[in-house]
Amino acid sequence: MCPGFGKNDSVPAHLTSMPQSQTKVWQAWHGTHSFCCDGRLMFGPDIGVTCFAAALTTGVSAVFWLFVCPWLPPVAVAADALLYVLTMLFMGLTATTDPGIVPRNAHMDDAEAAVHANASRSVEVNGVTISLKWCHTCRIWRPPRASHCSECNVCVERFDHHCPWMGQCIGRRNYRFFMGFVVCVSLLCLHTASCSLFRFLQVLQKYETHIVMLETVVQGMRRSPVVAMMLVFPLLILVCVGPLACYHCGLVCDNRTTNEEIKGTFAGRKNPFSRGWQSNCHEACCAPREASRIHPRSVACEELGTSMCNSDAAVRSESAPHAEMQPAEQV
Repeated sequence: MCPGFGKNDSVPAHLTSMPQSQTKVWQAWHGTHSFCCDGRLMFGPDIGVTCFAAALTTGVSAVFWLFVCPWLPPVAVAADALLYVLTMLFMGLTATTDPGIVPRNAHMDDAEAAVHANASRSVEVNGVTISLKWCHTCRIWRPPRASHCSECNVCVERFDHHCPWMGQCIGRRNYRFFMGFVVCVSLLCLHTASCSLFRFLQVLQKYETHIVMLETVVQGMRRSPVVAMMLVFPLLILVCVGPLACYHCGLVCDNRTTNEEIKGTFAGRKNPFSRGWQSNCHEACCAPREASRIHPRSVACEELGTSMCNSDAAVRSESAPHAEMQPAEQV
C-alpha cells in the first residue's frame, strides 16, 4: 500500500501484489466512482441509471423516427436529430466529467486533523465574510460553496446537487453540461410532442367531420396508437424536466446553487457571488473551465504527495474572481 491513502483507505485486493510505483490514482480511488480506459473515463456510483436514461431516450427517439418522421418535412426531421445528438452529447459529458472534486489531504494524521477541526477559517467575498467548513472525511478546508457528497464520498467545488439520472455530482466543472442537457431534453420533448400532434391531426382528418370530437380522438388512437404514444409520453417527460430547466435558468441568473437554495445560505442577505445576470450567465456557461485537480492516470504515491494533498489552491480559486483570501486563524 502506498503511503498517504488515509486511515480508512486501502488498495483493492487485486492490486495488493502490484508494485507501489505502478499503482495509479484511479486504482486506489477513495470515492465511489468507477473508471474505465485506464482512468480516462470516470463514472459516478449511479451509472446504471444513466445508461437506462440514455437507452430510454434513444428508444423513444427511434420509435419517433420510424413511425412519425416519414410524414414530416425534412427540416423537422433534421431538427429532431440535432436535438437528440445534443441531448446525448451533454448527457455523456455530464456523466463522465470531473465535477470539480477537491483532492483529499491523505497525509494529515489524526492529531493534526483534530487541531484543524477545532479551528476556524473564513474568506471575505465582496465585503461578506464566509466561514469555511472543515471536512472530517477529506481532511481539508472546503472552498466556498463546496460540499461533501455522501453518494460519491468526495468534496466538490461549487456543489449543486447529486443527480442520480446522471450518476454524478453536479458541480463547478460539469454544471454547464448539465444545463445543456436539461435544456436540450426539454426542447427535444417539446419538438417530439409537437411533431406527433401534427401527424395525429393528419390521421384525424381522415374521419368524417360530423363524428363527435372525443370519438374521433379515440378512433385516431386506435388507428395510430404509436403516434398517440409519441404525443403523450414526451409531454409527461416535459412536465418533469421543463420546470427543472426553468429553475436552473433562474439559479444561473442569480449565481446560486441548488444546495444553497435548500439550505437557505443567502436567505435574507446579499449573495456575494452574484455580479449581475449577464456576468452570472457568462460565468456559468461561457467562462473557461479550470483544469481538473485530480489526475486518475498519475502514479498514486507521486500524485498524493503533491497536488492531491493541496486544497488551499482550490480555496483561492473559488474566491479569486470575487475577493482576496483572508489569513487563516492559527490555533
